Order: sequence, then C-alpha cells, then structure tokens
Amino acid sequence: MIFSDRSEPPTNLRDRQGGVKNRPHPVVFLSRETDMQAQAAEQRNDPFRRIAVTPFTGTFGAEISDIDLTRIDDETTAEIRAALLRYGAIFFQGQSFTPETQVAFARRFGTLNRHPYVKPMDGHPDVFRIVKEPTDKHHFGNGWHTDLAYTETPALGTVLYGVEVPQAGGDTMFCSQYAAYDALTGGMKSLIADLKVVYTNAHTYGKDANRFKAGVSKAMNVTAAEVKEVVHPLVRTHPETGCKSLYLSPVHFSRFEDMTPEQSKPLFDTLVAHATQPEFTCRFRWHNGSVAMWDNRCTMHYAIDDLSGVTRIMQRVTLEGDRPY
Repeated sequence: MIFSDRSEPPTNLRDRQGGVKNRPHPVVFLSRETDMQAQAAEQRNDPFRRIAVTPFTGTFGAEISDIDLTRIDDETTAEIRAALLRYGAIFFQGQSFTPETQVAFARRFGTLNRHPYVKPMDGHPDVFRIVKEPTDKHHFGNGWHTDLAYTETPALGTVLYGVEVPQAGGDTMFCSQYAAYDALTGGMKSLIADLKVVYTNAHTYGKDANRFKAGVSKAMNVTAAEVKEVVHPLVRTHPETGCKSLYLSPVHFSRFEDMTPEQSKPLFDTLVAHATQPEFTCRFRWHNGSVAMWDNRCTMHYAIDDLSGVTRIMQRVTLEGDRPY
C-alpha cells in the first residue's frame, strides 16, 4: 500500500477547512429569513451564512440547496467560491440555466475559456453542449481526467448543466487529488516531489484518437487536432489554498519527462489506482436542472459510460486557469 493508515481526515482537508472557517465575512444587510439562517449557521459553527451546504462525503464534495443561481449577489458568490475551495466539487439541483445565464454565473468566478477543439453553440462562443444520442456508442469524457490538462494553462474550473438527462445512468464520478496526495507515505511523496509529467492531446483529439473511431456523437462537432505536448508538475500547489495535490489526468498521459512511456507507466498507473480508491471519490447523479461545478486544479472526474438507446445533453462553460506549479 502506498497510502498511510490514518483515521483522521487528510491534513490538507483539515487545513482547507480551517482556512475557510477563519476567513472573515463581509457585513451585509439580510432579510429576516436570511438573518435567521445566518443565526442558525452561527450556532452550528458553520462558515456559510447565505448558502445551505451539505457535505457529500466524508472526504470532499458538497451539495448547495435552496438557491437560484441566476439570482445571486456578490456575497453569495463569495460563499459559493469558498465552498468550491473547501469541497473541490459542489452540486446544485433544480436550476434553470439558459446559455446566457450559465455564462453570467460562471463569469462571477473568472475569465471564461473557449475549448480549442469542440465547436461552441451557435451564438454562444463560451458554451458547448456534450451530447450523447441514442445511436452513439460512447460518452464524451468517459475516462479519468482533469479538463484541458494538455494545455499550457489548464482549466481553473468547470460549470456543467444537465439539459436533458435520462432517468438512470450517465452519472459523473469525482476524485479528490488533495486527499490522494495527503494519504501518500512520506517515501512516496519524496519519490514523486520533482517529477514532471508530459500530457498530450493525442489520445483525445489527435486524428487517431479513439473518439473518432469509437462512436462519440457527431453532434459534438469535435475537430481532429495537431498533436501537442505540455509538461506540468506531477505534484502541484493550489494557487488559492496553498495546498499540494497530485495532478493526474490519465486520458491525457504520455510519460514522465526524461523517461519513456514504458518506464513511466507502472508508477503513473500505481498513482491513478491509489487516487481513484472509493475513499477519495464521490458519485453525482444527474437530473434535468442539475449543476455541477468543480475545481480542476485539485480534482479529477469521469463520465460513466453506462447509457445506450437514450439521449443525454449537457451544457458546459469552462473557467480559464493558470500554469500549474
């Protein structure tokens, strides 16, 4: 086993929770109902005053309820951002996003990214739809990854909205790369501390990529790309929390820098198997109107490919990130 046997939450998780709890909150004038919610939160020692947050697992992830994401103010935005930093992935139900309102929501958290290889919705250059039609064989995104890891400045975060979701199937799994890193033994941390990983678009968007052979929906309008590679640290530091995490993206993996793929694969596969243990993961079930927002700097995700004969339509907006370090 390469992970430590500990009964406490991972150190990084405790540190991030403490950091958020100690963060001062702005003074705002609240409605009577909101004021009562704030008083109840104070009694629970809850850092959130304007949003109702329920942890999704004991490790990471949370659901935020009783909120309309098209009608939030700056103070609520700040708390949603704090929840994202604390929990890594946050989930909402019962939303009604148009492309315009989804973009407006996402812009509250940063600059938007335009996908280099997927055609956006007509008239909405910052939005694209992830489509699986009844005759399509495979999902878009069906493998563990973090968005845009093959670029110089990978995505900060992603906002995904369920437009048309089947009654069952098509869930998304997430894993905490904070928790996975924190649970490594000291020897393993020392071994990988300075490793650089080469990620590539070849497996997902190169002309020989599986998606162009294996039946991913033509409605996606995915363009075959010139193969490119980029080098990132295997262990990255989160620019906002200061915590370390693994930076794994298996579907984009080529090799470690200064090593061959054959030399690299055993260690990389061992780390992926470690990071995707049930203890470090959560699984989100989609409904029409569901929204998931995740921090690509410290999580991976996987669109489970268990659908056939049904339609699934999702709507995605991505936040521009910076270079990992």
